[in-house]
Amino acid sequence: MASDLRKFVNPKFLRTVSLELFRELFEREAPGADPSDSTIFDLPEPEARAALTKLFEGPEDALPSGLVADLHHVAELGTEAGMVLLQERAARLKVTISAPADDGTDDAIPLDPKHFALLAYLRYPKVFDAASDLAALQARSSFAEYVGRDESVEPVLAGLAKDAFEAAAGEMFKRDHRGAHCRVGWYEDGDTLRAVVTHGAPVSVLPVVGRGGEEVIRFRRLEYAVLSYQVSTGRLGIAGLRKALRADLAEFFARHILQRPGFFAGEDCQDLYTLERIERTGLGFGVDHAFDPGIQRVEIIEVQLDRLDSETRDGHPIVLATHVTRSFSGSALMRVQQYTDRVAFGPGRYRIGHVVLRIHFAGRKRATSVTVKIKPPSLAVFKRHRFEARIMELLRRNGFCLERQPGEAAAAA
Repeated sequence: MASDLRKFVNPKFLRTVSLELFRELFEREAPGADPSDSTIFDLPEPEARAALTKLFEGPEDALPSGLVADLHHVAELGTEAGMVLLQERAARLKVTISAPADDGTDDAIPLDPKHFALLAYLRYPKVFDAASDLAALQARSSFAEYVGRDESVEPVLAGLAKDAFEAAAGEMFKRDHRGAHCRVGWYEDGDTLRAVVTHGAPVSVLPVVGRGGEEVIRFRRLEYAVLSYQVSTGRLGIAGLRKALRADLAEFFARHILQRPGFFAGEDCQDLYTLERIERTGLGFGVDHAFDPGIQRVEIIEVQLDRLDSETRDGHPIVLATHVTRSFSGSALMRVQQYTDRVAFGPGRYRIGHVVLRIHFAGRKRATSVTVKIKPPSLAVFKRHRFEARIMELLRRNGFCLERQPGEAAAAA
């Protein structure tokens, strides 16, 4: 069994989880699946639990493929953090997740996070899906961003707009051999609209030894794409998809949710970040954070220097060599300066390929640090669920964000 699943389905879990929940899990298998394992639950409880333990101690490929996919999905929320997300979503949806009664008593069984996640998955699917979406949102940090033609374009979530977006995304995944399954969860957070698109992964094919000899099983795991649209700036971030699919999903969002086809199709729609201010200032550059008293300090802990050819290819500079310098105390720029005074920026010389910042935010008990990687033209990589607005303001004030005019203003200029 895969290590992540083995940690989830451990002996304690197998001894304590309600057998009725296990039966429900096995009965989710598609029609036509081998039902022999379900006979375990007709045995007396001690024998049934012993048989389950033996089954789960064996190789993962001995388990029904649908059961494996379900358990991997449940394992994502079978932690203390996952339990908190499930409880928060249940409260917001005004749902009470009731634990099954202990055998022979009216007392509810105390639930650990794994048991709680399994119960929610089987009997409270709306709560589980919402919590799974939030876990996907929190896990994503590397967003490819697009800037729209205008600012303050409000999304349309009424009527058939959401259904049309979900249908278009589902067709895209189907064409990409990821199956037709597609579910979209929508979440409004002030000025920002977030969406989690749950879809199938490409089919995994696994040769196994079955009861009749050599067999091949096929199954799909679930994957998640995350979208984040900020109304005031017209920026759309997409994470969790390869580049070719990101552009299509951005267009579906523009067409169906913003009702503005081509909104993210401008030539400069991904020209969002720049490090030219560091290059103009030189290796003595420091990040200014005085405007935010809650930021204790900002360190540049990594810098990538690209050595450029004097020639270009299709208008783009040719990179001859790349060197990455790290400094986990102090400034990576100053460390470069310590070893050489011959770095000059410009065509045919050097450019900065990326920098990594460590931002220290003051807290009640101790400081919290957030790592931010800026890689022009379109990537600012950091955990987006905390301090996002303050981090983006820091980047803007230090010249890392390219300013652009909205489409109408640009046309009038």
